[in-house]
This record gives sequence, C-alpha cells and structure tokens, in this order.
Amino acid sequence: MSRRVLIIAPRFSMYPCFTKMIAEGFSSIGCAVNICHVPDATVFAHDVVLLTGLSQYDGGLTRWLSRRPEKKPVTVLWQLEPLPPVQLSVFGERIGFRVAKCDWGRLPPGLAKVLGNMIPFRTQTLRLIRRWLVRPYAQYVARQPEQEGWIQFDTEIFFKAMVEWVRIRALHRAGCIDQFFATVQPRVEFLRSRGISANLLPFGYHPDWGGDLAIERDIDVLFLGALVKRRGVLVHQLQQQLERRGRKLTAVRRAFGEARTELLNRTRIMLVLLRTPHDMPAMRLLLGMACGALVVCEKCAGTSEFRSGEHFVMAGLEQLPEVIDYYLTHEDERCRIARQGHEFVTRELTIENMLCRLLDQIKMEAHL
Repeated sequence: MSRRVLIIAPRFSMYPCFTKMIAEGFSSIGCAVNICHVPDATVFAHDVVLLTGLSQYDGGLTRWLSRRPEKKPVTVLWQLEPLPPVQLSVFGERIGFRVAKCDWGRLPPGLAKVLGNMIPFRTQTLRLIRRWLVRPYAQYVARQPEQEGWIQFDTEIFFKAMVEWVRIRALHRAGCIDQFFATVQPRVEFLRSRGISANLLPFGYHPDWGGDLAIERDIDVLFLGALVKRRGVLVHQLQQQLERRGRKLTAVRRAFGEARTELLNRTRIMLVLLRTPHDMPAMRLLLGMACGALVVCEKCAGTSEFRSGEHFVMAGLEQLPEVIDYYLTHEDERCRIARQGHEFVTRELTIENMLCRLLDQIKMEAHL
C-alpha cells in the first residue's frame, strides 16, 4: 500500500514550482500525493503531511494539526526559507519578536480591511515602522556584527527570518510538528540551538532545474538575480575588477524555464553572492550545477553536502576576481569541477533520493 502524502504550501513566490517538483518526486517513488493551500479536514485522510512554507499559516494550521488523533498523520516541516543566525542573542530575539508582529498578513481580516482603506502606501509604512522598531538591535549589531552572526545587517531579511522562526516556534510548542528538516546546515543549527531536533535534508534535483545542453559557453561570468542592496554593490565592484583583467561579468535580473536553462548553458562560471550572509544559497548552487556551469560562490557557512573544490568553488570576496580569472584561464579544471557538480546533483542529490531519505527518517523515528 502506497503512502498518502499531503503537501501544504503557499500559492506565491517560488512555492508553486517547488511544490510541483516535490509532488512529482513523491509520485515517482510510489506515493499518492495531494496538494492544498488552505488546511482543512482532508489533512486526516493522509499518512504524511508535509509543510514547505509557513508564510501564510497562523491559526488555521495549528487548529487543524492540533486535532490529530494519536498524532496521525505524521507531520513534517521542510524549512526552505532562511532563519536567523545561530548566534542571535536574547536581546536580538526579543527585538525580533516585536518586529515579526509588524506584518500586514498577521492582522485580523476585518482590521486589515479597515486599516487598508485608511493607510496609504501601507507596504512602505510597515517597512518604516520595522526600521524604527529594529533600530536598537541594528545599532547593537553594528558594534559587533560577527558576534551576532549577521556580518551585514538588513532589516527586511531580519524581519522575514523572524517571521519564520515565530511560526515554527508556535507550531513546535503546540506539538503540531513531528519531524523538522531544513535544506541547509545553518538552519538546522539554529533550530537545534533553540531546542528543536532538526535534520539536514537538501532540496533535490528535478528536471525543471535544467540540464546540460552541450552548447557553446560564450558568457564568461554570469550573475543571475536582482541587483539590490548588498549584491548590487558587490556585482558593480566585481564588474570593474574583472574588466581590468579582461573578463566580463554579465548580470541578468531574471530568467525562468527554458530561457534560464539556455542562459546558464551559455555560461562558463555562475557567480553566487549571498543575500543572507549567515545562510547558504543552496538553490542557486543546485541551479548552476544542473546546467553544467562552474559555480563560484562567496564564502559561506555550512555548505551541507556540496563540497568546495569538488562540486563548486568557494572563495572570500577579496579572492573572487583572482579565482574567477584562474578558472577562466584553466579550462580543464573548470570543466572537471563543473562536470563533477553536474553529476552529483543529477545522480545523487535528486528530489526522489531526498524524499526517500525523508520517509526513511520518519520510519526510523517511529521505531525508536
């Protein structure tokens, strides 16, 4: 008899794409899969309930999951979003709890509707309020960034990470989640530091990530993503540094589907810069390796199952121009690491293998 799996996921951002990959992965290993965006009584008709995002689930999710008879079905959280750094102090966490409440989506619907008609530019207004609330902690971090684990502090990143943590903590305290997984090691370490037993489970390769088309690679270096805040400054600096070495760094704001696959197949080196300095951009590594580009990533903590020098290359900001120039010059080494990275994600780090690992872990825990 196949396992019946329910995936509960948001409708927005990249979650529809992730949900499709996960659902097809479960189907390919013999599971019967359903997807829902708003939890209801159908939760109880499944063996496993997998949560992939908490951004729009407050009371409703807790209400349904707390009604489980004898903790059936098994509930699993697979944390795909960044969390705060493990070094986050008690002071920072206290400020973070206040900032996390400053979220339009957490207001009662009636109040949100009334205020929505009264307050113009509410998104900008909320961001200003969050900056004001976080000011004492931002000043504290500025004096000792390494101690707090941020390196470079950003109010909106802090806000989003704390919203995730507030909701995870509430579900954990209510006993609604049986198993916690996270896609990268820094998130695992944060959860463990807060008394939650969590395991590493990387997000796996699916054909939608792309593949190697075996076409000419005529783009030296590519940065894919929005050039805002920290990453925008760094890309501009690196463009100038690489230009002095006779190399061109191409920046593309967005590309999806087949267009993205073709773009990455034309790329020799995919540059990855950190949006969340204490986290690891595993999805970007997966994307570049899937398409056969050599991923050169800014130094980060907890590279999970990716091994620098074997699957990708990691270097500090100061060394990036030299490292990029080296691998553009030494084509054989670039191709060797890119090929090893491609084989690793497409043969070992597949979505099917990751979901089998998840189900095995659930089975193992059930027998303890």
